[in-house]
Amino acid sequence: MVQLRKLQPLLKLDGAQPQASYRQIVEGLVAAITEGRLRPGTPLPGTREMAQLLNVNRKTVILAYEEAETKGWLESVQRRGTFVSRQLAVGTLPEPDAARPFALVLPEEPAVAYFTANEQAAAQQHRPGALFFDNGACDHRLLPQTVLHRYYRNALRNSFTANTVRHGSACSSHYLRSALADMLRHNRSLNVGAEHICLTQGVQMSLYLVASVLLKPGDVVLVERLSYPPAWEIFRQLGARLVTVELDDEGCRVDQIDALCRLHKVRMLYITPHHQFPTTVSLPAGRRQQLLELARQHDFCVVEEDYDHEYHFAGRPYLPLASDRQQRHVIYIGSLSKSLGSTFRCSFIVAPAEVAVVLERRATLTLGQGDAVMQQMLADLINDGELKKHLRRVAREYRQRRETLLACLREAFGEQVAVKAPEGGLALWVRFADGIDVDQLVGKALELDLVVRSGRQFSPFGHAENALRLGFASLDMDEIRLATQRLAQAAKAIATSAL
Repeated sequence: MVQLRKLQPLLKLDGAQPQASYRQIVEGLVAAITEGRLRPGTPLPGTREMAQLLNVNRKTVILAYEEAETKGWLESVQRRGTFVSRQLAVGTLPEPDAARPFALVLPEEPAVAYFTANEQAAAQQHRPGALFFDNGACDHRLLPQTVLHRYYRNALRNSFTANTVRHGSACSSHYLRSALADMLRHNRSLNVGAEHICLTQGVQMSLYLVASVLLKPGDVVLVERLSYPPAWEIFRQLGARLVTVELDDEGCRVDQIDALCRLHKVRMLYITPHHQFPTTVSLPAGRRQQLLELARQHDFCVVEEDYDHEYHFAGRPYLPLASDRQQRHVIYIGSLSKSLGSTFRCSFIVAPAEVAVVLERRATLTLGQGDAVMQQMLADLINDGELKKHLRRVAREYRQRRETLLACLREAFGEQVAVKAPEGGLALWVRFADGIDVDQLVGKALELDLVVRSGRQFSPFGHAENALRLGFASLDMDEIRLATQRLAQAAKAIATSAL
């Protein structure tokens, strides 16, 4: 039998603990067993002796022994006493140790500057007064809260009444896909129905689904020299080889794609033609037609992401590549997150019906059933024209914010920056003179409670790019002025330290 003096420190009770005494005894026994201090088969003192040792009521010890026995830690042998269970393997249940590595070997994850900046931004935003030039998010403060409350309340009531929230119901999904198809036909000239649409919870999920269906390890994917980091990181994770296409003042150098297709068996091209990410340039009509012809000739898939179609300030928006009635090679990805904010996680993939079925099945494996109430609310907002009304109102505000940021940059930096007002979108691409090192500027701005992204973060191969992407939509006029002042202060601090 274990000597009482050895058991006492193992099972020392703490009156300040909120747990009952018998639970503390159980946990003390379990800890001693898993750490190897009580071995399988070790006899324990009787309940009366243990109660005297711990200065507790005997019923407390009886209760602790019974629970530990029920859970398999102890065993009771008639007329012999209570023992540590002989069924336990010695040393197989060590107590978790924060200093020890995880038992399984994890694959090495590359450090991607874009995601590191996301972590910095999240940490910085907890600081009072911190500002963030994001990638071009909308301003949640401009959402029509009263309208959203009413529509969500109605959707919640109707969903429960119609029982569309039950597991396996596809009513709300079909309702939203039909509403999106109608919107895409009227606003973007896509010849689609509900059967061509797969719903997802964000653009990155859409990209992952499409890439996982299309790609196998070793496939070549063309991406623009500057591009959306989560996209090319998804392709890399799936084993694809990235090959870059150059950019110029009109966007993607489509003329290079033919030569690249002759060098490589290209499986897919990922492109953001409406407002190129991150440079904001719109791909002109001639290059669009040339691109579709190259996709036909070389038989590769074009994944077109149209992340902020609604915000186009110079004339009418360009129609998507996917709207061309002759094309058979484009998969189109859109989102409502730039319309209603990232809280409303709704992205969609438009593809041939047979492809959409495959995408839907794969989405079901990872997502399961979508949010039925949210889907009905979004469909109602689209069908009743409330979404269109909201976009029309905020577009005017975002245009003013764009003009404010342009004026502030010219006033603060003068000839040291080159920026062209984009035809649309919610961000500016700002190039700096050689005398200003953008990577240093980003670090110094962070010290002034301003988070901003370096152009290098948008390069798939980490190449230096002396430019910044400055999202203006999520900041009001005063915040834009203050953020630009901090950016200018950071530039002056760098210049002063160099003297």
